[in-house]
Amino acid sequence: MSNLSKGQDLGLHFMNNVYQSTYTNPAKMNKHRINVTLPALNINFAHTGPTIGSMLMQDVDGNYYIDTNSGISKLKDNNYIRLDGAIETIGAGLRFGKYQVGFSHSLRTFNSFKYTKQLAEVIFNGNAQYVGETVNVAPALNVSVYSEFKLNGAYQINDQLSVGLGIKYLSGIGNVSTSKDELSIYTDPEYYQITATTDYEVNSAGEGFALDIYNDGDSVNVQFNDYFSEVNGGNLLFGRNTGIAFDLGAVYQLGKIRIEAALTDIGSINWKSNARNFTSQGTYTFDGIDGNPILFEEDSFDFSEVLDTLVDVLGFQSTENTYKTSLNSQYYLSGSYQIKDGLDVGVLLQGALVAEKFRPAIALSCQKRFGNIFSLGAVYSMRNKSFTNLGLNFVLKLGPIQLYGASDNMLSVFLPYNSKNTHFRMGMNVALGKKKEKEAIIDLE
Repeated sequence: MSNLSKGQDLGLHFMNNVYQSTYTNPAKMNKHRINVTLPALNINFAHTGPTIGSMLMQDVDGNYYIDTNSGISKLKDNNYIRLDGAIETIGAGLRFGKYQVGFSHSLRTFNSFKYTKQLAEVIFNGNAQYVGETVNVAPALNVSVYSEFKLNGAYQINDQLSVGLGIKYLSGIGNVSTSKDELSIYTDPEYYQITATTDYEVNSAGEGFALDIYNDGDSVNVQFNDYFSEVNGGNLLFGRNTGIAFDLGAVYQLGKIRIEAALTDIGSINWKSNARNFTSQGTYTFDGIDGNPILFEEDSFDFSEVLDTLVDVLGFQSTENTYKTSLNSQYYLSGSYQIKDGLDVGVLLQGALVAEKFRPAIALSCQKRFGNIFSLGAVYSMRNKSFTNLGLNFVLKLGPIQLYGASDNMLSVFLPYNSKNTHFRMGMNVALGKKKEKEAIIDLE
């Protein structure tokens, strides 16, 4: 079983004057009677390894170059790259009395890649350094595209407490992921033959893309098949793979103190359309990859040839087989304090599973509202072993129109080569009919 996840959206959790903050906690009650969410974009990137800036060196002539060995020396045994995003198409929220209901749709993609330090060393420096040794070079990946249809409901129990529930119908468009990722190689010190020991499994399914590994009689081929036009008629909203997920949350208000707790993305997708399973299990000995670096050697290296050789020698067996990928459940626990009217400070503990590893984050927030027209927030966070994340967010209300934007790491805009995280969100809402004060006991404000 592999996993998918959305971006963490630490700053969004504190943006209580936009309906999108219910994405981190469905129990948040909005101050407007009617909210229409228009198309929005959300992008999140993270890498646990070194930044480009930490590998950038300068020679005696003043020319800059990337020192890959310096970067490799900074790697952990296991390293992770994550890129996910969402196009939020349209939605609506309605509040009446103690109740709030809402609906939204978004097209989401999640991509994660795990690689070992030894894999990077073999790619950039060859396997000669590991003659007579066994090294782990198994990568793990998850590439997914799916549609999310969400129905959200919240109920204000009393003056202090509100609870919420979100139900999501998931329509899987495409997935390629590893469910087993054991692959080690041993280089014989006398004959330089490579012995690979594997317990490796790749799953593929969906209309959007599907992996195919086949032998045409002359060579082994690895390719992605395009099913958009041939199978699904280009339909990006409804795939043939389905799943269900849930969000749960609660908000407790005690005077100027506000405490929130939420669990989101509790669920999974069942992949059955064009579902294939590719398995390699055993020990294989072969020649074909020398001990020189396999990159930047145009005359001696052909990646497609090496890939075909590996697939052929490792004896991948293909079967039709349905499988499941779980969404990475995310956890939110926050507290905030109203210093004075229009000025709040808060702290958030957040966690998510990425590539089957728990990824915690801590965020400190300060939000300032300037009347009903403009609000500005700042968020400092510690995540992905990075401690230089400073985010900003804003909401501008022009009549019924709300314009909003957020980034959990604005430093990545000004220092892109020295950042491990990049995130931004932007969109527009139509907000109508502000609730009366006596009804707005646990409002998003």
